[in-house]
Amino acid sequence: MAKLDSVYVMTDLEGVAGIDDWDPRHRDDASTARGVRDREEMQRLLTGEVCAAIEGLQAAGVRRLVVNDAHGAGRTILAERLPPAVCLARGTERGSWVMGLEPGCQALVQVGMHAMARTPGACLCHTMSSGYVYRVNGVDVGEMELCAYLLGEFGIPWVFVSGDGHACREAERFVPGIVTVAVKEGHSLKSAVHLSPAEACARIRSAVQEAVARADRLEPLRAPRPTTMEIVRDEPWPREIRAGAQRVDAFTVRYEGPNIWQVFNHHFYGRPDLPPPMQMR
Repeated sequence: MAKLDSVYVMTDLEGVAGIDDWDPRHRDDASTARGVRDREEMQRLLTGEVCAAIEGLQAAGVRRLVVNDAHGAGRTILAERLPPAVCLARGTERGSWVMGLEPGCQALVQVGMHAMARTPGACLCHTMSSGYVYRVNGVDVGEMELCAYLLGEFGIPWVFVSGDGHACREAERFVPGIVTVAVKEGHSLKSAVHLSPAEACARIRSAVQEAVARADRLEPLRAPRPTTMEIVRDEPWPREIRAGAQRVDAFTVRYEGPNIWQVFNHHFYGRPDLPPPMQMR
């Protein structure tokens, strides 16, 4: 049985039970009572599942927890509801997508996850934003796998995911043996059959403890080296693309480098030399 002291929790919004529409923050009525009410409901539902995961992890003996409020808005988790002894990484002007990752981290847990772009029947599926497909060394990947690849560079295994059933099956293809909790089953881009929030939280709280117990059976998810990442857009890329990127065709750009950490940060931050948070293993 594994003994985990430190865990990194990556969160998103679209895979949470009860959510089957996009975050209203960009809607025309975002600042009206209706828009604010809709977003508050989503924040409560996400925070409930995040708290359930934290409670399960702490019950399993994890003492150091960093929670990444990683949904695009950067301020989606209700911070005042988090249990004690939890650090929250949040904000929009980040220097790293895995902000707060520290030396000594032993496992990756993901909560509220959705399937990759173009997954048939998956609720709110996309990769980073609508209209994009990401490929690593020729294999389509989603946000879950990109995060797991980044942590895999440091020897950190991906041990748990909760979200849409399509996302859970996707995770199981990449990491056989990973513990998953399907809190809803997507039927189309904007519909799903959901567990009740209370049931979703109960299953997450229990299953994440199983994930801690089985963590030593899982190997880190490592991207092939050297690494190539291609990003395909529905619309043509603009004339000016990031320095160092290669234009494959009107819709595709490519980044190449010795590892996923460098190519990912080249694309998102223009920093292939972004210092890693810990010594790579």
